[in-house]
Amino acid sequence: MDGFNVRFVPMKGELPAGDSKVFASGFAGPNPVMAPNNAAYRPVGITQAPDGSIYVSDDAKGRIWRIRYVGSK
Repeated sequence: MDGFNVRFVPMKGELPAGDSKVFASGFAGPNPVMAPNNAAYRPVGITQAPDGSIYVSDDAKGRIWRIRYVGSK
């Protein structure tokens, strides 16, 4: 199953404007997922913070993941 990634979809107005790309992966865990309840985590909600961080909610273990860019200064 390939439903445990967070994907970026470019938009033009309210419509998709290109191919989607995996933005964050690894939520399924190290083993193949044979059923949805076997995934280590299930990303279900996403929002962006004022600082640009992305928050992803997980309904398998009740976590909130924060994704942020850390680059060289």
